Formats: sequence, C-alpha cells, structure tokens
Amino acid sequence: MKPSNPTALGLFLVIGLALGIAGVLVFSSGTLFHPQQKSILYFDGSLKGLNPGAPVKFRGVTIGKVDQVRIRHNQASNDYAMPVIIAVDRKLVQSKSDESLQIDNRIRLNENIRRGFRGRLDAESLVTGVLYVSLDMVPDAPPPVFHQLKPEYMEIPTIPSQVQRLLDHLEQLDLPGISAKVTALLSRLDTSLGHLDFPQINAGVTNLLGTANHLLATPDITNSLVAARRALERAGALLARVDGRVDPLADNLTNTLFEARKTIAEVRRAAQNLSSLLGPDNSFGSDLTQALEQLGNAGRAVADLAEFLQRNPKALLTGTKKPKEGSMK
Repeated sequence: MKPSNPTALGLFLVIGLALGIAGVLVFSSGTLFHPQQKSILYFDGSLKGLNPGAPVKFRGVTIGKVDQVRIRHNQASNDYAMPVIIAVDRKLVQSKSDESLQIDNRIRLNENIRRGFRGRLDAESLVTGVLYVSLDMVPDAPPPVFHQLKPEYMEIPTIPSQVQRLLDHLEQLDLPGISAKVTALLSRLDTSLGHLDFPQINAGVTNLLGTANHLLATPDITNSLVAARRALERAGALLARVDGRVDPLADNLTNTLFEARKTIAEVRRAAQNLSSLLGPDNSFGSDLTQALEQLGNAGRAVADLAEFLQRNPKALLTGTKKPKEGSMK
C-alpha cells in the first residue's frame, strides 16, 4: 500500500476549510437568494452611531441594511455631505407588501420623490445613540437636493432627522443670555420677598377671617334675612289679593259704561221721534217742547258722564278732586 502524502492531505484540508468558510459567509449574508437594490443617500449631519449592517426601515418596517458608510463619494469638491450606501432586500420588500417600492425603477422612484419620498437618520435608542436609516413619505417635504456628479446609484434625497432639528434649534438659543436673565429675575424676586413682613400679613389675614366669621355668625344678620324673607312673602300675597279684586271691578265698570251708552242712544232716538210728532202747530204747545228740551239736556248730561267715566274709570273709586280756591276765575 502506497503511503499517503502529508503535504497533499494538508492542502486538501486547507482548501476544504476555505470553501466551508466561504459557503457560510455567502449563505449567512443572504445575497445569494435575496437580490438587493443598492441606493445612495447623502446626509448633512454627523454619522456618529451609524455603522454598516444597521437596519434600513420604511415607516418602521425593516426592508434592508446599511452597506457602506463613507466620507466622500461622487460629489462636488465643496460638497461636504456624508454618503451612505444602503442595500434594500427586494424579496423582503415583496414579502411584506403587495406593492414593491421599486427603488430600482428610476421613473417610479422620481414619482415617489415628487410625492415626498425621503430618507433620514433616526435613533434606535437615545441612550445608546445607535442610528438607522429611515425611509418615509413626508408630507410637505422640502425640495429634493441631489449630490451625485454621475448617476452611479439611485439617489434618495434626505431631510434632517428630528433629533438633528432639535439640536439645531438648541444651538440657536442664547443659553448664557437666558441664564443671566433668569438669575437676575430670581435675585429681584428674592429681594422683593425679603421686604415683605410675613408675620404682619399673616396676622392681618387671620384677623380678617375671624371678623368675617363673627359677622356671619351674628344673630342680627340671621334675623334680618328671615324678616326680609317674610316681608317678601307678605308682599306677594298682598299683590295677589289686589290683583284678584281689581280685575272683576274693572270688568263690572266696563259693562256698566256700555249699558249706559246704549240707554242714552235709545233716549235720544225716542226724543227725536217725539219731536217729529209734535210740530210747531201742535196743540200741546210750548210746555211739551220745553219738557222735550229738558229731556234732551238730561240725556246729554248722562252721555257726558258716561264718556268721562270711560276716560277715567278710577273716578268711581277715588272721586274727583275739587279745584283749589283762586285757581278758577
């Protein structure tokens, strides 16, 4: 039997180990059965906390990962934005949505960008500071800004993250000036409070509360309230009684005046009939004529009385006032 060659055996083991490691790397990366679409984003802020392999999420759903984090790539010399290359898993996107984002389709990507498709950096945790790339449809998004000099990757425009906007606003605040103003305000407040005589104020408030309590507990106030209530009840009863009596009296007075006027009209008609029957040549002569004139005068007097009572119905209750002496000449 031919002895084995140790050199060939060692070489075989080395080659097999290398193939095994390569297979593990290929299958663990998932690039063999999961086609990926690479895109590039440029961020103006710091990329501290963003590392290769960080997740790429669309509205919180993981659809890929960060492939490369660079300092410069395919941009102008005066452009200091930081490029980040991401890899979107097409199969993963299709498994989580019935419609693909179609980042690899330039026409569809441009349409989404026009509608507000943007990328930004968000924090996995404010404590650890680990960042990830977030993709979203942003309403009222600012106009897109592109950085590539040559169309090497599909470029997704970016917007500042919420943390970055917060830090920018904090940088614009005049913290030393605000601190000085607060210190001066506290100093004036402390000086003003030092001039106040708190024992005297406390004593005055205590005396005021005691006086108010004594005043409210005084029997005179309680009795006055009870008496006022009784007076109001009596006044209400009196008004009800007067109202009950005045209404029938007014109705009777109205009916009486109506009957009086009706009677006067009948008397006038009778007088006119008698006057027409008794002409100037009648034998009854002047006595009957005089009697008719007196009867007419009486009717007119009664009519005047009825009209006066109609204008002044209270005259039956109060009477007529006598004119003062010397007022009539």
